[in-house]
Amino acid sequence: MTRKSSNRLRRGAIVPLVAVILVVLIGMVAFSVDIGYILVARTEAQNAADSAALAGIARLAEQLKRAPVIGGVPLQTAGDLQRVRDEVKAFARRNAVRSNAPELLDADIEIGYMATPYDHRDDTLDKTGWPARPYNAVRVVVARDSSHAGGPLDLFFAPVLGTDQANTRASATTAITMGSIHPRGNHGPYRGGILPFTFQVDEWNALLGANSTGKVLAANGATITLTDNFTVDPQSTGPGGVHSGGDGRFEVCMYPNGTTSGNYGTINFSKTKAGNSTNVLRDLIVNGPAEADWPDLPDILAATHGKPVGVNGDPGLSAGMAPAVEAIVGESRILPLYSTVAGQGNNTYYEIVGFTPITIVKVEFQGSQKSAIMIQPDIVSLKSFVGDGNQLYFDVSPGTDPYALYLGARALVR
Repeated sequence: MTRKSSNRLRRGAIVPLVAVILVVLIGMVAFSVDIGYILVARTEAQNAADSAALAGIARLAEQLKRAPVIGGVPLQTAGDLQRVRDEVKAFARRNAVRSNAPELLDADIEIGYMATPYDHRDDTLDKTGWPARPYNAVRVVVARDSSHAGGPLDLFFAPVLGTDQANTRASATTAITMGSIHPRGNHGPYRGGILPFTFQVDEWNALLGANSTGKVLAANGATITLTDNFTVDPQSTGPGGVHSGGDGRFEVCMYPNGTTSGNYGTINFSKTKAGNSTNVLRDLIVNGPAEADWPDLPDILAATHGKPVGVNGDPGLSAGMAPAVEAIVGESRILPLYSTVAGQGNNTYYEIVGFTPITIVKVEFQGSQKSAIMIQPDIVSLKSFVGDGNQLYFDVSPGTDPYALYLGARALVR
């Protein structure tokens, strides 16, 4: 065989090899371009899911803060949950997954209760116990597939390999931490919001458990009178947020509220006898206590039904404190609750057993004679603004049995 014919044979053998290599190269191009396209779509779907879930949990929290309080918890209705779904769908449509606004079905939006939102070993959204235990979590799925408008992603080069389309999906879960709470004293820009007053726990529980206004008998044998004459704007940070008209949160007279001779429920943040001037009490009413000023404060704020803490009582309010009380009308505050009281005047001691969020809705002073301080239950969010740029702060330990008047941090948790 001549050299010339040998070269022709080599060239003939290379042609099919190049054809095979081209097929592989085209496959690689298809793989790289289409995989990149799918990954971009997946990122867009995740962005849509994240923003929609965050919008949903914000609406859920807002509705809880506006809800009537029934049986000690904010009343969450089926209508509230549908409004959350509507908000989620609206925010999802503001995004695009490869030029198509994602369609969310009701089945793509799950609302339930997450006892331990930051524990990734448990993804359960519990549906039991509702509405006595309000839902605190929203899960959203954004998908491009045959079940949703827009359909699967149309691929560019992959059809060469027999694949025309691809599905993509992303999910996001947001939650509000709820559980048992531990109030905090003032620190930095935060305010514990603890009032230097206390209210009898059985009487408070009677208010929370009441179904209507009027006279209610508490477990301690006392009769309290409940009204529903005021509405508090949940964004309120002052008297301008309190309006006439009922809001499903009953009011009760906090002061005067005879507890023992010479004392009406004003306290010092001390386990031993202390004397407060009017100026000190004014400061406590407006700003709350700081641990630096009250060494017993950490022990007092750890009080529970199972571990009550005795605190010293102060003889009472004077007319000089009226401006301080009037200044915090409409603001969120934390009220200590007591079980028993003993002693008289500034020798009075209260057994503190818990803390509840409240709002003062009415204050009346007539000269040196105080006529009324009316309060109603509040639903407070962590870091809610109180007063001049201060924020309310407390610790929340997640759990299955929350004190639902406290809403902790809300965030993306999955």
